[in-house]
Amino acid sequence: MSGSPTTASASTRAQIQDEEHSEDLTFEHDGQTHPFTVRLIHWRSATERTIALCDAASAPVETIDASAEHADFSYTAYVLWEPMPRHRNGIPLIMLGGDTPLAPLLRVTRDWIATRLEERRRRQRRQLVDRWIAEGVYPYPRRAEGDQARAEQATFDLVATSINRHIPGDRTKKRLTLSLLQNSLRHNPDEMVEILEKVLRLGRDDVSHLHGLLQQTSLSNIIRASSIVTSRLQFLTALEHLVFDEETYGLVKERDHLHKILERELWVFGEEFNMMRSSEIGLTRMLEHHRRTVGWDPTPDGSVRALDGGARRVDLMLSAESHEHDRVRHLVIELKAPSVDADRTQADQVDDYMQAVLNDPRFANIETTWDFYLVVRSIKDRLIPRVRQAGQPEGLYSEPTNYEHARVRVWVRTWSEILREAKQRLEFVKNGIDHNPSLEQALEYLRHRHRDLIPDLLRQPAAIPTPRSGAAHNPAV
Repeated sequence: MSGSPTTASASTRAQIQDEEHSEDLTFEHDGQTHPFTVRLIHWRSATERTIALCDAASAPVETIDASAEHADFSYTAYVLWEPMPRHRNGIPLIMLGGDTPLAPLLRVTRDWIATRLEERRRRQRRQLVDRWIAEGVYPYPRRAEGDQARAEQATFDLVATSINRHIPGDRTKKRLTLSLLQNSLRHNPDEMVEILEKVLRLGRDDVSHLHGLLQQTSLSNIIRASSIVTSRLQFLTALEHLVFDEETYGLVKERDHLHKILERELWVFGEEFNMMRSSEIGLTRMLEHHRRTVGWDPTPDGSVRALDGGARRVDLMLSAESHEHDRVRHLVIELKAPSVDADRTQADQVDDYMQAVLNDPRFANIETTWDFYLVVRSIKDRLIPRVRQAGQPEGLYSEPTNYEHARVRVWVRTWSEILREAKQRLEFVKNGIDHNPSLEQALEYLRHRHRDLIPDLLRQPAAIPTPRSGAAHNPAV
């Protein structure tokens, strides 16, 4: 096999090899974990893209053509797995859906290759932009100010580095070309590919590549979406600081700060809840909101009371319609200040809201799901066994099984879980725009967007406390 580590000498490989990565991985098959190794070699001038299946000693067994994958790189991925020779004939079975360990092995391998190549793309983009800055031809400041400007700049970097080989080498022409690209991006983003094709005479492959970058939506929409994601990443970083940092979480109050800030950032709990919400409402208003959402007459024929006859108020009630399943989901949230750790007292408070729904027939609707969240920084030890029961989703505190008129559940959720889920929803776009906000950027967003709602100490940049080493960005649960 050409280029195999078993056939090419060290000196020959040094001349044609550009970069190499190696890692020990595992895949699952038939309930067992199988270890294997992948070596990814980038070639300087070759055009091949192949996956070489080898035994543990690097002896080739079979080669898979990967020419349709990652066309901007030339590479060979050597997959070293001791039982490989016994599965020599497993490749055709994959196409037929056969039960062969090569399917999960190749899936893990391809995911790993994609991650390594994307890391290299991002590194190359940064190196190229740094070179343009050093040459004085880059049309943006090194660091743009404002979410929209940063989103535009990130999009410019992606497009400009993708067509770099068509940009003239002469410094003056390079500066003019990059300025033209910036102007087109800013004023004619949706005609970007056509403009570049005419001015730079892009080849078919490059035009196809740019169309691929933009095939899901217009470039102007990409910029707007990138701006939203950038802002949200900054908010999550700021919220993490407010809730967990030992210098700040004692200052943050439930109603004065946390509650009011989150009213403006409801997407944290799920994109479907971004618009439909009620805040600081009693149980009777909660009934009205529910009946209006499901299309019933919302006019109350009497107040709703808790089991002890008292009135209750919920912090947030969010609602969303699931058109796919013809259901309505209500999310009722009880927030606690970061200094309060959850115990059964707080959990039972939320359970009282659930009991009001269970015991009032005016709430009954079989197409409705009710989730009640107690959201806290951490959970006390004596509550943990209740929310970590075998066979139950983590965080589930109560779910009556004898109630036939709706699905009703009480959860104890930590901010670490809420933040992790929100970041995961943004992860794909975050990687694409290569934005990982600093704490200063995050707090600047907080001051700009929520200045009227944050503690006084955080309103001035000079007064921002610096997190100490080992500060409490380590949620307890």
